[in-house]
Amino acid sequence: MKKTIYLHVGYHKTATTFLQNSIFPNLKKVKHIKNKKIKNELYRLRVRKLKDEDILEIRNRFDELGKEGKPTLISYEGLSGSPFKQKKPKKAATILKDLRRVFPEDQYDVKLIIGIREQVQMMTSLYVQHLHMGGYKQAEDYMDKLEKHEVLDQYKYNEYLDLVEEIFGQDYYLFIYENLKKDQKGYLLALLNYIGVKKIPDYDDYPANKSYGVLQAKIARRLNYFFYSKQNPNGRIKPKKTKRFGKLWPRPFLQNKISYKIHYKRYTLPEDIQRKIRERYKEDNIKLSQRDNVNLPDNYLY
Repeated sequence: MKKTIYLHVGYHKTATTFLQNSIFPNLKKVKHIKNKKIKNELYRLRVRKLKDEDILEIRNRFDELGKEGKPTLISYEGLSGSPFKQKKPKKAATILKDLRRVFPEDQYDVKLIIGIREQVQMMTSLYVQHLHMGGYKQAEDYMDKLEKHEVLDQYKYNEYLDLVEEIFGQDYYLFIYENLKKDQKGYLLALLNYIGVKKIPDYDDYPANKSYGVLQAKIARRLNYFFYSKQNPNGRIKPKKTKRFGKLWPRPFLQNKISYKIHYKRYTLPEDIQRKIRERYKEDNIKLSQRDNVNLPDNYLY
């Protein structure tokens, strides 16, 4: 009998943290494997070129942590790609193929959950996260890096779904971020129904950290240049950890109530970048909107 596997592969910035922290751990009808228990396996899938023996090791680890008689749920946004890597990342297509190798069709019934977000908002959020993580690039330079590393085409969601269908078939769930924001309870219940859960569990809805505004982003770009981080390996100052204040670097001081009281205006990408993003994905989004049972919000098409 085949084992049922639910793979929530991302994308980044589509409520993945909310689902991983507040919802999936509270489900009783599926066995959710927490990421900290499979950190090494997820890293290898996201980054490494995998040999057959690597695939077998990863499969055995997942099977070991599963539970007899229950579907397994794995949720990790890095399985859709790595937009924050400094070097050219492993392609999303290669990751999907490696996941199929880990979970061969004759042994596993694999069902994918794919979260998407309108591309201008997605790129805005990715860029602000780059600053949160210690990056200092201007928005134009960050977008150029994604282009150079062949990351941008991975956000052609219709093409990605074509690949998903080619490798895993048509039994997947498309989770649209904007629809969740519009009707959290109803949309969340629809997702849970897909994985065999009839009721939303009790959960703590932890408040997300507020993103940098215009002023915070401007200051972060300047200060981050001097601090060492994965986004800036050439930074001269290595942040220190303290018991009272935590990690001493720009983020905790910029991302606090005092900073936001001084000045807060929501950060948006420059208009010329937004226009290029819309033009790049327009045709693919139109095709996406024509798929059966895809309720795509209007902002994907303008």
